[in-house]
Amino acid sequence: MKHEVNASTLTEWLDSRVQGRKLAARQLQVIGILRSQPRLASYGSVSDIAVAASSNASTVTRTAQTLGFKGWADFQFELRSRFLASLSAVEVAAEHNGHISSPAQAAVTTDRTNLAHLERTLDPETVHAIAKAIAAARQTYIIAAGSYAIPGKALEHNAIIAGYNVRLLDADVAALTNAVARLTSEDLVIAISLWRVYDSTVRAVEFAHSLGTPIAAITDSADSPVSTHAAHHIVVPSEGAGFFPSLTGAVAVVQAITVELATLDRERSNRSIAASERAWDQLRIMHPRSSS
Repeated sequence: MKHEVNASTLTEWLDSRVQGRKLAARQLQVIGILRSQPRLASYGSVSDIAVAASSNASTVTRTAQTLGFKGWADFQFELRSRFLASLSAVEVAAEHNGHISSPAQAAVTTDRTNLAHLERTLDPETVHAIAKAIAAARQTYIIAAGSYAIPGKALEHNAIIAGYNVRLLDADVAALTNAVARLTSEDLVIAISLWRVYDSTVRAVEFAHSLGTPIAAITDSADSPVSTHAAHHIVVPSEGAGFFPSLTGAVAVVQAITVELATLDRERSNRSIAASERAWDQLRIMHPRSSS
């Protein structure tokens, strides 16, 4: 079954990137292909786009650079993220149907590609800045709904063990509302949102910003509505091999943040880790380790 793509949001985004920039005639031909064939633009190679635009590979690359990206790969990453976000859940599944001979292998291969992209693009200074913001905050709240709460839970769990006051706000909208209502400028909000954005997350972040609370965001789009007010923003790849968005990039980022966090004040973190270890032993939470 062929599904029609809602291209209006993609076109609006492209128009916003083109506005105010001077493009040559051949570059405008490339833009025309990006507008009219978003699926090809999202998955095709530079050569594929060049052929469709009756142009050449260097013009395609220059077009991406003129639009503010390092090159075609970075531009296509952002475009594909928006393309998938424009589809319904059924349409995302249909995009992958018929193209996968081994779903399990495809999932692992896709995640390996995602991590390679993240390794090339992740800014260590931003990771360090978020870790410092957590350390300086009176309380850090992680706002993440649905499956996006999975990396949020990992960040909450590890940050607490490292000795910091971090809490995940996920499924309980009432708890989210009550917590956000008490935010101050001494707190920190970390919003995690991929693919389809939960409106509750956007509203909570906007309210936190109105109270003067600093915002950090982990998203899969450079200008996600969740990151509008973010002082620190990390963009991760989230395309999966099937219907479900990949959480691997987001989990890798929160792991990087917790590693940074635990090294900011090693004495504090070591004390906290030791205290957790004692509590685990006294409450007999962990299965006994073998003496061997």
